[in-house]
Amino acid sequence: MSKKSLLFSLVLISFIISGCTAKVEQQEATQIPEIKESIEQEQNDYDTAQQSDILEERDIEHGKESSQQSGWSVLHTKLDGCQEKDVVFTSLPLDIEDITAVEPQGELTNSGHVTPGDHAGFQYDAKTKINVYAMADGYIKRVERNRPFGELKSKNYHVYIEFSCSMFASYVHVTEIAPEILEASPEFKRLDSLEEVPDNERSIWPNIPIKAGQIIGKANEWGLLGMLIADTKVTLPGFANPEKYKGEDWKMHAVPPFDYFTPELKSQLMEKNPRKKEPKGGKIDFDVPGKLSGNWFLEGTDYAGSKEKIPIYCGNQLCPYWSGHLAFVYDFVDPDQARVSFGDYSGWYPQGPYGMKGNADFAKISAEDGLVNLELVSIDDIGNECGFVTQGKPLCTRNSNNVVGIILVQMLDNNKIKVELFPGKTASEVAGFTGKAKVYER
Repeated sequence: MSKKSLLFSLVLISFIISGCTAKVEQQEATQIPEIKESIEQEQNDYDTAQQSDILEERDIEHGKESSQQSGWSVLHTKLDGCQEKDVVFTSLPLDIEDITAVEPQGELTNSGHVTPGDHAGFQYDAKTKINVYAMADGYIKRVERNRPFGELKSKNYHVYIEFSCSMFASYVHVTEIAPEILEASPEFKRLDSLEEVPDNERSIWPNIPIKAGQIIGKANEWGLLGMLIADTKVTLPGFANPEKYKGEDWKMHAVPPFDYFTPELKSQLMEKNPRKKEPKGGKIDFDVPGKLSGNWFLEGTDYAGSKEKIPIYCGNQLCPYWSGHLAFVYDFVDPDQARVSFGDYSGWYPQGPYGMKGNADFAKISAEDGLVNLELVSIDDIGNECGFVTQGKPLCTRNSNNVVGIILVQMLDNNKIKVELFPGKTASEVAGFTGKAKVYER
C-alpha cells in the first residue's frame, strides 16, 4: 500500500469517529481486490482502524445510555431550556467562495462507511485556513476533541449545535475555536488548552449561545467540513428495522441540510453540488420490503456490532463494528448506478464500493429469483467529465468493464439473505454456495 493510499484510508477511518469523511490526497481508482497479507505497513493501517473503532464503540455506548434518559436529544445533548421553533439557515457554514464542492448524503467508503453515510460535506482547499459560521441562532451543547491524526497537526473538534427542541446539527473537523466561544465556557477553554487530552476528558457539554453568521471557529488541513443535520420532526421511511441502529438515535432523522437554507443560499450551494438528480441532497435509507435493496447486517449483529457485545475477531484482531455491514444501494452522486459495499469478508480488500456489471436494480431482486449471481466491477473517477476534480475521494464515478469478482446472493425471506463473495471470479465460474457463505439480516 503506498503512503498516499495509506493516508487516505487512515483519514477515512478517523472520520467514522466524527460521522463524516475527511479530504486527503487523491484516491486512485479501485483495483482488483486481493486477500490481505501480513504486510507490516497494512497491519499498522489495520491497528489504527481498530483503535478508532474502540473509541467509537465507547461513544455508541454513551449514546445508548443517554438516549434512554429523558431530557436528552438524538445527538446526545441536554435538552434543558430548549425552545421549539421553525428553523431557517440564514448563513452558510463556510464562505461560498471557500467551498470547492458540496457532498450530498450517502457516500460509501472502503473503510467504515459501508452503509450510506448520514452526513453531507463541504470541501475546501486544505492548504487554507477558513472561517466556520453558525447557520442559525442556537446553542453549542456538546463538544468532542478527537485524537490527533496521522500527519495532520491541527486540532480536530466535533461541535454539536441545538437550534430547537427538534432540530440539531454537528460540525466535524473544526480545527480552531473562536476566542469568544472559548471565553464563554471555562471547561471549553481548558479543553482547548490541553496538549495531551485523556480519553475520558475529550467530551464536554457546555451551553454556549450563538447567532446566525457568527464565527465559531476555523477549518484547515482536512479539506472537508462534515455536517450532520437531525430533524426529529422527520422520520426516514427506508429503514426496515430501526432497532438495528440502537445507539445512533439520529439515523432515522438524518436529513440533508440544503432545504433548510434560504432559497438564495440553497441555490448557491446547489451550483457546487455534483448530484443533479432528485433528491439532490442525497439519500441514505434504501431498504425495500421483500427486496435486496438496502442495508444488511451479519446474523447476530446490528449496526454497532455484536448485539450481545461478544467480541468478534477478524484473524487475531477484534473486528471493527462495521465488519458485519453489507449494503446494496445506489451511488450518492449518480443514483442510477448500483453500488455494493461490505465490511470484512475473509480478507477481501478493499471493501468497496463496487459497481455491478449490467447495473442490476436491487429493488427488483426478491426471494422468487433464487440464486442471483452478480458481477462486481471497479469504478472509475470521472471528475474531469462532470467538472468536479477533487483532491480527496472521487465524487463523480462510473462503472468500469473490469470484473473483480462475484457476489452470490439468495434472499431466504424478506429480512434474511445468504451471501458469498468470490474474488477474481466471473459469473461462469461460480455455480453455487460453498461452506464460506454467510447469512445477513435486517
